[in-house]
Amino acid sequence: MNLPRAFTRGVTRALCVLCPLMLLACASVSEGDPIVAQMRSGGACAPANAPSAPIIPLTPAAPGSQSPSNAQPPARALPRVDLQGQMSIKLSAFADQPAKGLSLGFFFSGNTDTGQLDLMTLMGSQMAQVNWQPGQAWLVNDKGRQRYDNLDSLSEAALGEPLPLRQLVHWMQGHPDPELPSAPGPQADTFIQQGWLIDAHELPFKKLNAQREATPLQRGVQLKVYLDR
Repeated sequence: MNLPRAFTRGVTRALCVLCPLMLLACASVSEGDPIVAQMRSGGACAPANAPSAPIIPLTPAAPGSQSPSNAQPPARALPRVDLQGQMSIKLSAFADQPAKGLSLGFFFSGNTDTGQLDLMTLMGSQMAQVNWQPGQAWLVNDKGRQRYDNLDSLSEAALGEPLPLRQLVHWMQGHPDPELPSAPGPQADTFIQQGWLIDAHELPFKKLNAQREATPLQRGVQLKVYLDR
C-alpha cells in the first residue's frame, strides 16, 4: 500500500523531534534505576557506540556436567604392561637373620598405580597373588587375604624383605621411576635409584640385575630378573 507523501514527511519530522527528547530522557534516568541496565543493554538508551553482543543460544546443561571454564582435564592414563618371567632373590645375612635365596616365576599385568602380580613356584604352582591400587595393597596366599597400607610392607610379608615392587615395574622396562630421583650408574645402561644399582645392559636379552648393598641398617639384596615377555 502506497502512503501519501505528505504523511511520510510528517512521520519523518515527528521522529526528528522525538529523537532528542528520547536522548534527554535517557540522560535523566538515574543510574540506580532498576530499568537502566535493561535499557542500556540494547533498549532505547543503549549508547550509540556500544558493541553489540553476539547472541548465544542457551542449551540446557546435562545433569552433573560442568561448564567448560570449570571442567577438569581428564586424568592421564598410565600405560598398561604385561610382563612374565622368573625372579631370583638373594638376601644376605643380617643381624640374627641368616642368608637365604628364593627363586620364583611371576606374571604381572597393570601399571604402577593399579596392578596384579602372581608369584609362582618354579614348578608352576601359585605361591601368592599381590594386588594394588592407589592407597592400598593386598596379598592372597595360603593364609587368606591380607590388606596392607603399601607395597613395601606387603613385599616384606610375601618375600621376607621390603622390595620396591612399584619401581621394579619401571626397572624391568629399562628406565628409572620418573616420579623419584635417580642418577646415572658407573657404567652405560646402569642407574641408581632408591639405594639400588640397576644394571639394564642385558635387557635386550631379557635380563635385568638389581643390587642393594648391605649397610648396618639394612641387609643386602641381589635381584635377578629373566623376562619371557
